[in-house]
Amino acid sequence: MTNAPQLYIGLVAFGLVTSQGCSGEGGQDDGVFNDGAMQRVELNKPGASPAAKDLPAPAGKPVAKPVVKPAPVKDGYVLTHEHPTYGMAFGGNYAFSGAPGNFRNGVMEKGYTAECGGCKMLSGCDHGEVKGNITAATGSLGSDMGDHASLKGPVHDSNSHLRYSTEWVKEAFKPTEAEFQDSRMRIMVAFAVENEAMCEQLYYANKGKGGTGGDGYPCSKGDSLASLERQLDALKAWAAANSSWMEIAYTAADARRIVNADKLAIVLGIESEYSFGAEDRTFDPVERLNRYYDKGVRTFYLAHKINSRLAGADIYHSNDSVGGKTIRATQAISGCFYYDDNVGPFPLKNEQGHNFCNNDCGNNFFKGNKLGGLTDKCAGKFSEISEVNMADYVLTRGGGTFNGFAIYPLPPGFKGSGGLRTDNNKVQRNNLGLSHDGERVVREAMLKGMIVNIDHVSSTARKEMHNLATQHFGGYPLNALHNNPNELLTGAGTDAKAFRHEYDFDDTELNYISETGGFFGVRLGPFDAANYGESGVTANCAKTSTESAKFLAYLLKRNLKVGYSLDYATVTQGVHSRTMTNCGRELGTDYLHKYGTEIADGLSHIGMMKKWHKELEVVGLKGEYVDQLKNDGAAAFVAMWEKAEAKSTVGKQIPRQTFANNLGGGPNCAEDSGCASDQYCGDPVLGKRTCKALKAQGAACTSASQCATGRCSAFICAAADECQADSGCPSGQYCGDPIAGKRSCKALKAHGVGCTSASQCATNRCAWGFCADPDECKTDPDCASNQYCGDPISGKRTCKALKAHGVGCTSASQCATNRCSWGFCADADECQTDPDCASNQYCGDPISGKRTCKALKAHGVGCTSASQCASDRCSWGFCADADECRSNGDCKVGEYCGDPISGKAKCKDLLADGKACTKGIQCKSGKCSFFKCKD
Repeated sequence: MTNAPQLYIGLVAFGLVTSQGCSGEGGQDDGVFNDGAMQRVELNKPGASPAAKDLPAPAGKPVAKPVVKPAPVKDGYVLTHEHPTYGMAFGGNYAFSGAPGNFRNGVMEKGYTAECGGCKMLSGCDHGEVKGNITAATGSLGSDMGDHASLKGPVHDSNSHLRYSTEWVKEAFKPTEAEFQDSRMRIMVAFAVENEAMCEQLYYANKGKGGTGGDGYPCSKGDSLASLERQLDALKAWAAANSSWMEIAYTAADARRIVNADKLAIVLGIESEYSFGAEDRTFDPVERLNRYYDKGVRTFYLAHKINSRLAGADIYHSNDSVGGKTIRATQAISGCFYYDDNVGPFPLKNEQGHNFCNNDCGNNFFKGNKLGGLTDKCAGKFSEISEVNMADYVLTRGGGTFNGFAIYPLPPGFKGSGGLRTDNNKVQRNNLGLSHDGERVVREAMLKGMIVNIDHVSSTARKEMHNLATQHFGGYPLNALHNNPNELLTGAGTDAKAFRHEYDFDDTELNYISETGGFFGVRLGPFDAANYGESGVTANCAKTSTESAKFLAYLLKRNLKVGYSLDYATVTQGVHSRTMTNCGRELGTDYLHKYGTEIADGLSHIGMMKKWHKELEVVGLKGEYVDQLKNDGAAAFVAMWEKAEAKSTVGKQIPRQTFANNLGGGPNCAEDSGCASDQYCGDPVLGKRTCKALKAQGAACTSASQCATGRCSAFICAAADECQADSGCPSGQYCGDPIAGKRSCKALKAHGVGCTSASQCATNRCAWGFCADPDECKTDPDCASNQYCGDPISGKRTCKALKAHGVGCTSASQCATNRCSWGFCADADECQTDPDCASNQYCGDPISGKRTCKALKAHGVGCTSASQCASDRCSWGFCADADECRSNGDCKVGEYCGDPISGKAKCKDLLADGKACTKGIQCKSGKCSFFKCKD
């Protein structure tokens, strides 16, 4: 079919159709974090906890504070790479989420309560339609993208039927059935995601037809900022709406506290090829990282399937597979859009001299050359490329003459060489490593104590990031959050996806993770693995849990700390059921065959994770590995993050350099008035400013004078009434939700009207979803530092002054002293019992009518209870060492109180028959005869 390959640029592109989505300043590892599962400091004394005022702020670089003994992290596992809001991405209008009203804050509320209407080839769809929809009808993109029958809920290869819901996430966090309650998700890393090619193929095909986002959100060429921030806002609103059982963690201390409060900790991340703009952008990407950080982002990717301005991307799949050809063709097309005419010499040519980017149409355009030019239109974005040309690029030449990685030159700011190389295993690897700006972004992330990922970048870039982590930041932890080990991807079995490629990790790269104390998230998908006897799994059942179990055992055996990734985002399959592949019944119960009464044929949505460890047990994974996977992940992840924050003070940033491109500019200018009416005076390059064409709506900008619309809002050229943030609106207005693809300024809301942020309210206060009076509150954080949120008066709670010492209280937050003891506000050092004091204190006898916290007593000082002693042992009225004794009664069963050595007696193990003794109480038999123990 002539239109078949066109779809691949969006849905096969980036490999998604396959199932995976200055030296000297550093120091040595201090040894505190030798074991990822160990705590940073010793455990809390029973009953003690840090005061609320000592908890870190929810955002900003971690501040050094006095060491507080943390409680151990509760048992559970981590999902390291999830996309709860992917229904808002890729145009935001293609996905199905069940009954009307079931999609809120970017996530489904419940699992599917209604069936979709299906999607009929050539007759239109209410969701899931793509450009070249007839291609989807072949089933090559999964069961529900394009033509499909009515369907209630997702299956293992769902694409347009969302696979996250609040209900399902809660089921993974706290399973309702007793059978699965031994397996708890404690932390979920939630990534906002975007992909320009996907958006181009989906947004226009589904506009006006429904889906989760109605008309959706127009694609932004070469910069995914708007989509990513929209999803980040939705994730925060989602967490707020479910605050009784989930909370966003902005620091490692947050994560530890949230998990131990029996809530789900959510960590925010971003994943897009253009998170930091395309190659033609000139703004400082460190400033962009700071912007994401201020939005709550704590992890991100430097690249995503194609080269970025920060790093070379890993080359995904082999060059003779359809997915591999598509990735390579996509890189070539992106080079025409963003590199050629902007950064490097024109034109881009392959080794045969073919001109990839015919510039007859002008900068950032190119033409195809099929059918004598009949289809040879100027294409400025992916959706404008004709079906016949796409077939040529992807199916015919994608792995060879149109391989964008092979011809991609060395951009300004990069070292080494451009292009690719092929290793001994015939794996193509990208020569591009980190750019100068890429190194600065990595350093900035480490200085912020962020969770640094080395997946999605080239092997060269990974090596350079490892050098930064070990030589300049004293062993900063490096992580891979959705990958598999190449060593087991040998092609054994029949699965076509079982091959090595640069995306997954070689053993050397696995060592980067383990030696720095990082964390590895295994991508749970339909793969095939080589036999690995150490796993205990003897069955070979391609694409099912037997294969994932081997990956998991291989990584655990290498002492890696391991979690999971479902990575559900459009064309991404889950682990297949064993029943579906006809190798399940003889192994036992197939836990992944159904959800409820619906046939899932595999790991189809996040709620089914509650069954995962039972599935691993059935297929034979050794119990020691299952136990680690079920129980150790959350503690290890928090320990990794704590180490990252500790290492953030070791390294330093480097100054930014700018690098000249190889292009000639327009006329020289000193200011905008020196340019034509459709131009502006650009930023200086090597001391020279040149005239540049005004930017279209949606392009990145730093001032209104750069935009043809005359308006620059939140660094994006916007329409006259368009906004990106409240600061873009006049007084009395706020930046509202998007209508017809843009956000516009709206009047501030009155008291009592629904709201999602204070900036929407005329009162500048939004409490519990409604605009509130300035003095109105729901909780203490709504009030000033010298106030608390009091009981309701006239139907509302208001802020009140903190109470003085001796005034009645019900909680410490009501007291100026921040201590409420036995119903009255108490002095800061006042106590009633030992738990009221710090970990190195006890509650002493009353002086002047009150009991105060006192320092724990040293060895040999008089005592009346063990809680008064630093050793936590009081023996015969004096503080004693933990192993010190006065009589046998001070020792455990099986021990006796030995003769004093160096001034004290210690408990020793009872002596066996025949051992030398002086008295019977030293012997297990109780008898000592002729100085030897006797039966």
